[in-house]
Amino acid sequence: MMTNFSAPDATLLDTSESNWHVRRFKAMGSEIAIWLEHTDTARAEQLLQEADAIFQAHEAVLTRFNPLSELMLLNARPERWVSVSATLWNVIHNAMALAKTTKGLFDPTLLPALRAAGYDRSFEDLDPENALVPITSLHGRWQDVGLNPYERTVWVPGGVELDLGGIGKGHTAQCVVDWLSHYGPCMVDAGGDLTMGDPPSSDPGWTVGIATPSTRRFVSDLIFLWLRNASLATSGVGERLWMRNGQPQHHIIDPRTGLPAHTDLASVSVIAKTGIEAEGYATAAMIAGSSRAYHFLIEKGLAASLVLKNGTVWTTPRMTQLAA
Repeated sequence: MMTNFSAPDATLLDTSESNWHVRRFKAMGSEIAIWLEHTDTARAEQLLQEADAIFQAHEAVLTRFNPLSELMLLNARPERWVSVSATLWNVIHNAMALAKTTKGLFDPTLLPALRAAGYDRSFEDLDPENALVPITSLHGRWQDVGLNPYERTVWVPGGVELDLGGIGKGHTAQCVVDWLSHYGPCMVDAGGDLTMGDPPSSDPGWTVGIATPSTRRFVSDLIFLWLRNASLATSGVGERLWMRNGQPQHHIIDPRTGLPAHTDLASVSVIAKTGIEAEGYATAAMIAGSSRAYHFLIEKGLAASLVLKNGTVWTTPRMTQLAA
């Protein structure tokens, strides 16, 4: 199949074969596409339908836009230990591990700050020009969240609410790939973030292009890679913008200030073993800024490309090796 889709930052390229099956739908605020190589069309369609159902089920648990989701019910019960499902526990546990690894640059406790910046409903429902309101600074407080792995309970302090949007999507994509991989080569595109299992049987890997954030066109792709059993996530400030008090706002909150991050980066693409890691490291790198992010990503041994707002592109040594 030739899937030269208009993803924000990455493009999957492949040739069409009759054993390839795809299902497209919307979930978690993104356009989702799932590919599976399977010789039995009826069985493949059934598996893809079940994969769709996994996304819908996880969204019902993890969304912040439904007050009755498990996440929001947890947020509504501060200052107490709350028992949570395995799905919610896994995402929160991984989010806290990423917060520790990134020294708080990735922080899942920024929902009040997102609301204060104007992102108080799903993006398609946002008023592109909100009324004048006071700007409130709400810092990240990931270290104040309590986890009890023995009883699978979570303690959220007063004034703190969890937001698990990006890594919830990455976790779900990883769950789908881990499960579908038992049936054949597969790949999930979740709004341009890719999670890949085994590659097509005829190829050494999935052919992926990382594009410039400005044009997002196939002809302008910066890097081409063959990837397998990995995830590629991109964080950027050019896609989801809205106005507040006459100033452009975006969804990447700096936990040190509680405000939309001021960064010299236009986008960061990171390849990691899992969808959660790729999402978390890409977000942290955007907030850190080019110099700190570059050295941090090298220290972690990650393949990454960083596009600065001045058009300069930096790639880590590991990314250079993969693209060679």
